Amino acid sequence: MSNRNNYFHGARHYTDPTPSRYNTKYNKRNGTKDYRPQPNRPRNGGDDVDTLMSLMDHHLPTNNNHIQESGSRGRGPRSTRGRHPTRSTPQLRHSQNNQTGWWRITIQQAGTIGKDRVMSTLKAHCPRQFQPYHYFIDSNTKAGVFFVNSQQDADMLKRANGKVEVQSLDILRIMVSRVTAPVPAIDVDIRPHFKDFLLNRRFDQQIFKLDLTNLADDEELSSLGIFPQFNKHAFIRDVVDIINKDLPMTRQLDLGSNNIMNLYEFRNLHLDNLVLLSVASNQLKNVDDFDNLKQLPNLAHIFIKNNPLTLSNNKRSTSSIDDIISIIQQKLPQLKRIDNAELKPAIRFATDFETTTLPKTIQHCVPSSMEAFLAKFIDEFYRLFDTDGRKDLHACYHDLCMLSLCITTAENSIISTRQYKYGALIYESRNLQRVIDDNKRFTLLRHGKTAVLDFLRVKFPLTKHDGNSFHVDVISTVNNRAVFTVNGLYRETDQGTNGPVRSFQRTFTCAQTSAGVLIIADHIMLCNATEAQISNMNRSSPPSSSSSSSSSSSQPVPNHTNSNTNDDIQNQMILKFSQESGMNIAYSRLCLQENNWQYDIAAQVFLDAKQNNKIPPEAFNKS
Repeated sequence: MSNRNNYFHGARHYTDPTPSRYNTKYNKRNGTKDYRPQPNRPRNGGDDVDTLMSLMDHHLPTNNNHIQESGSRGRGPRSTRGRHPTRSTPQLRHSQNNQTGWWRITIQQAGTIGKDRVMSTLKAHCPRQFQPYHYFIDSNTKAGVFFVNSQQDADMLKRANGKVEVQSLDILRIMVSRVTAPVPAIDVDIRPHFKDFLLNRRFDQQIFKLDLTNLADDEELSSLGIFPQFNKHAFIRDVVDIINKDLPMTRQLDLGSNNIMNLYEFRNLHLDNLVLLSVASNQLKNVDDFDNLKQLPNLAHIFIKNNPLTLSNNKRSTSSIDDIISIIQQKLPQLKRIDNAELKPAIRFATDFETTTLPKTIQHCVPSSMEAFLAKFIDEFYRLFDTDGRKDLHACYHDLCMLSLCITTAENSIISTRQYKYGALIYESRNLQRVIDDNKRFTLLRHGKTAVLDFLRVKFPLTKHDGNSFHVDVISTVNNRAVFTVNGLYRETDQGTNGPVRSFQRTFTCAQTSAGVLIIADHIMLCNATEAQISNMNRSSPPSSSSSSSSSSSQPVPNHTNSNTNDDIQNQMILKFSQESGMNIAYSRLCLQENNWQYDIAAQVFLDAKQNNKIPPEAFNKS
């Protein structure tokens, strides 16, 4: 401890008087005027830290006055060379010591000692009270940092370096440096004062306007120790946080003349009621900065004038002011005015939105009021459609109806699809990718009830639809019309029970007439079924009463005296029921037994149970 104090007292401070012969002696040595002796260093037992701090104390002044003073007799600045030095007077020294500005005071290891203990000890040691501003702890060095705005205070604290001991814990090492402005962040001590200033001085409660123009020149803020720097992210972040928490009702916000360089930190500004925003007379240069204002839903008017972005001599931008306004309008489509220019409604496309909210996915869309009608209509229509000749189908179509057929081939499909041939039906397709001639497409569009029925009876193959594959969606129900689609599978029966399986989508447009509900438009779209669809269709195909080869299948099995004959008939029925229903032998036998071996009744029970999902999955397990 004694070495430290002795070394400090032995060092010369830059404010101490310097004998004139000191410079004269060394300026004349070897004819070199700029020669300066190296500072003496202790040879043995020296403390490197003490030495460094002492050297900094000796060579790092708080202003530049010593340069002229020490060099007045030697080689001075070019402008004063050959002139007599200015005589130092008490008045001059007093004005120099009271020079205003900002100095950064750094106290090593103050973070581990504690702010209150450090500051109370330091103020008790100093002969004059001083005002510290913006005290904080450096997160990297754990040093305590604050600012003073008086050179006299800075010199006093500099001279206290190495002389102040904190309760026998450590000697305070104090470093002083000149800075242009204090730290911009608003600490916990100053924050309440700044909030009160905004509420009482800058916020108009009548029109909910927050006027933050030219804050840096506000003398009242300076008296509070607050020095706004809107070109610093830390300060803007604190201001935005105060506005969000304490002034969320703000409708007008004026940020003009604050030297704002960009709007990045304003991306966190959340004012749902903000209508007008002014960023005029700042330093904005990039139009992309306005992306940071997209979270303001009701922003209608913005001022951007007198920024480098809008000036004609802006070298970074080759866009005209009209182009800039157009770009800002695309970024902020809720705007109605930019400066004094009224904006026309923007033409927007889906790509203008960052996100598109899709409706919730549902399995089908059928209004409850139409369920009964559609179930009856679809059941009756496809029953008539699947009959030979389709002679009774005329009752379903309007006299002025039309029908369109489109066949798509999936040669390059990544899904395994059965490649059935379409035969002559392919030439009736109006596929817009294959039929280029407009006249041919018009010819293939069937108009009128007679043309539609002739096509369905003569050219469209006989079918057997799988009702279990049907999927129905209602598109529209207005003006006594209903538009709905039916998706599903059917098998062509012209070539027997192993004919091609097609996947279809049929769009019906029906109208309410005096004769009932009739089809006025029928659009059929076909493609080959996939392997998975065919497999499911074969497994779930219901038994049909029309396919029964024996009329006795719909009657109870007679009680023959010959039990072997009776068993053979039952086994044949079980096997046939299993093949047509897709169930295994055990469940097929059970279904027939519970319905007294009446095939048609058992088939109907099976269909009802399957439609209501009452058949267990193991019923279809044939392994």
